[in-house]
Amino acid sequence: GDDELREGILEALNSISDLERLSSRIAVGRITPREVNALKDSIGAIEQLKILLEGSDNEALCGVAERLIVLDDVRRRIATTLYPDPQNNQIQKGGIIADGVDVELDELRGIALHGKDRIAEIQQSESQRTGIPSLRVSYNNVFGYYIEVRNAHKDKVPAEWVRKQTLANAERYITAELKEYEEKVLGAEERILAIEARLWEELLGYLSGSLAQLQHNAATIARLDCLASFLSLIHI
Repeated sequence: GDDELREGILEALNSISDLERLSSRIAVGRITPREVNALKDSIGAIEQLKILLEGSDNEALCGVAERLIVLDDVRRRIATTLYPDPQNNQIQKGGIIADGVDVELDELRGIALHGKDRIAEIQQSESQRTGIPSLRVSYNNVFGYYIEVRNAHKDKVPAEWVRKQTLANAERYITAELKEYEEKVLGAEERILAIEARLWEELLGYLSGSLAQLQHNAATIARLDCLASFLSLIHI
């Protein structure tokens, strides 16, 4: 009935963010990931709103429905590119771009994420190979990753290990495998941020192509907002 339609319209209007503001933030490249997700939700609400208005007998409301542009491609592009609830709201920190968007990004995330597992594997294999049960793989900012061996097992250390530091009761060594792994991990984190930044810029470029339609919808919704104020007075 009329009440149901009125409620549906008001509910949809409440789900739509300030499109004028979001459009201007896209235009100057200052929009945040959460705001882009709000834009996606707004586009979904506009789609619902258009369906509702088309089902009305009221000429003015049907006129508004005709003017609303459904941007389903834009909504889908945002949904497939961004995490719906990103870890950060700043692209510089990463954790914005969804899985499955970029193969290299997914691989690098695997390296960064499973770093501890890989270190545990190296520790186990080196311990078995050398027969030093107590050797530990650790990390510090000076040497990066290193293997620590207590003095009691010093004679079992392979010739190719490079000694980096002598402690009171232990020695610290680096190996080619650890160095290579370290470069991979540290390189992965930098590369992840670079790929996310590129994909974010591509998304903003794509969104810029829809600014005219977004602004058109903003103006149409502003008009509907005025009508909505009178919905309780008019027969819809």
